[in-house]
Amino acid sequence: MKFLRQFIILLIVFLLIMLTGCGGFRKEEDKDVSLMIDTGLLEEEDLRETLLYYRDEKGFVIPVMRRIPREEGIGKTAIKLLIDEPSLRDDLAMVGLLPVLPAGTKVMAMSINEGLAQVDFNENILSYETAIDERAIVQSIVYTLTEFEAIDRVQLLVEGKKMKKLPHGTKIKEPLQRENINLSVRLQEEEIPVVVYYKGTTNGKDSFFVPITKGANALKADIKSVLVSLLEGAPESTGLYSELPAGVVLNNVYVKDGVAYIDFSEEINNMPANKSYQQSMIYELGFTLREVEPSISQVRILSLGKEIELNPEVSLNLPTYLNIH
Repeated sequence: MKFLRQFIILLIVFLLIMLTGCGGFRKEEDKDVSLMIDTGLLEEEDLRETLLYYRDEKGFVIPVMRRIPREEGIGKTAIKLLIDEPSLRDDLAMVGLLPVLPAGTKVMAMSINEGLAQVDFNENILSYETAIDERAIVQSIVYTLTEFEAIDRVQLLVEGKKMKKLPHGTKIKEPLQRENINLSVRLQEEEIPVVVYYKGTTNGKDSFFVPITKGANALKADIKSVLVSLLEGAPESTGLYSELPAGVVLNNVYVKDGVAYIDFSEEINNMPANKSYQQSMIYELGFTLREVEPSISQVRILSLGKEIELNPEVSLNLPTYLNIH
C-alpha cells in the first residue's frame, strides 16, 4: 500500500509538471497583448507599471504595459527598453510588435527640469530609413516619457546638439508634446484632432488596442465628438477594426459619477454574445472616452434609452491600462 501511495503521488506530480509546461489546457485564441519585465527577483513594490510605446509592421505606435524596476532614472530605463536588441526583438515578435529605436542607440544623458525632459542620444538614433520609422521613433519617445507625471515636454538632442529637424523633416528644435498619435489622414482646415481606439493584430493571434488620431467636424473634442468619430470606422488600408456592429448610430452619451452611459440605436443588439467580443467593445468605447474625460471608470451601454443585457462575465469597469491580458 505504501508503494502504491508513493506511485500515485509521483504520477500526480508528473502530470502537474506536464500540464504546467504545456500551458495546461489553455485554448489558443485571440488575446490582448501583455508584455511584462519581471524576472521574479524583485518584490512587487520594487516594480512600476508603465506604458512603453512600441510599433507594428505598419508603423503604428502601440502602448504596451510593462512592469519595470522602480529606480532612480526610471525615465532613462524606459527609453532603453525601446532600443532594438535581440532579446527585446524576440519578446515583441511573439505578439507581432517591433522595437522602435535603432540598434546601437544609446542615451548619453538625460535631465528633467520643470516638466521638460532633455534626452541626448548618440548618432545611432538616426540609423533608420523611412519617414514612417522617423514618426514612430519621435512619437514613441515623447509618449513613453510623458507617461511619467514629472514630464510633459521632451527635447531631443543628438550628440549633445539641438537639431532643427530630422532627416525626413520632423522638427525637433523646440520641445515636443503629445500630439496626433498615429495620425492616419491629414486633418482638414475645419477639423479638430480626436483620438479613438481601434483593434489590430499582425500575427492573427494576439490583438491590441491602437490609438488613432482622426479629424472631427466639431468645435471641441468632447465625449460626443470622439464617439461619432469612432463610429465612422477605422481608416481604410490600416488593417484596424472596430468591435461595434455595423450600422449602429449614437443617440446620446453622458457621464455621471464616473460612469459613462452610451445610448445607441437598436443595431447595437446585433453584437455577438461571447464575452471576449463584448469585453473588447467596452474597452474600445471606454478608452476612447477617457481621452477627453479621464474620470470615467465604467461604461454602460443602452439602446433606445434602456440598458442592454451583456454576457454576465463582462466587466463594465475599465482597467488602468489597455493591452493587458
